[in-house]
Amino acid sequence: MTGFKSLIDDSRNGISRNIKSRREKIIITPEEFSIIVKSYFLNLPNEGNYKFTFEENDRDNLLFILRYHYQLWLEVWNNQIEIFREFPKEFKIIKEVNKSNHPHTPKTFKKGTKMYFNSSSYSSSNWLNGIPLWDKKDEEVGHGLKPSCQVNYNYIEVFKG
Repeated sequence: MTGFKSLIDDSRNGISRNIKSRREKIIITPEEFSIIVKSYFLNLPNEGNYKFTFEENDRDNLLFILRYHYQLWLEVWNNQIEIFREFPKEFKIIKEVNKSNHPHTPKTFKKGTKMYFNSSSYSSSNWLNGIPLWDKKDEEVGHGLKPSCQVNYNYIEVFKG
């Protein structure tokens, strides 16, 4: 289960299994999760976004838990993270995405291109690095598999009308 509500539930109730990724070689035990919760998530709000300051040595574990496991949209700067309660649906390319910087992209996306989040369960995005996006909305694509490609976080920003 992913999302902000799951983070709230797990912060209150704890987790019973490790959060892990073989590919990333990261394991967060229930005990480690509990320590992180006590440090950062005791006062998660029931509505609105949540902003907090973190210790640099916790950065990788926090990003792994929040992005990889819960698949949350975050803004990260200096030693602060803002967790967005709602995952944005529209993004804008801020640096050209092409084969040289994203080897698996099927085409070039120019700076300024509006992109749409694609939450397909078939997506192979590594949420630590980026999210699955495409330049057409789901309803424009049609039926069947919906195309997407991973676009890394430092190449996108939330689209603001």
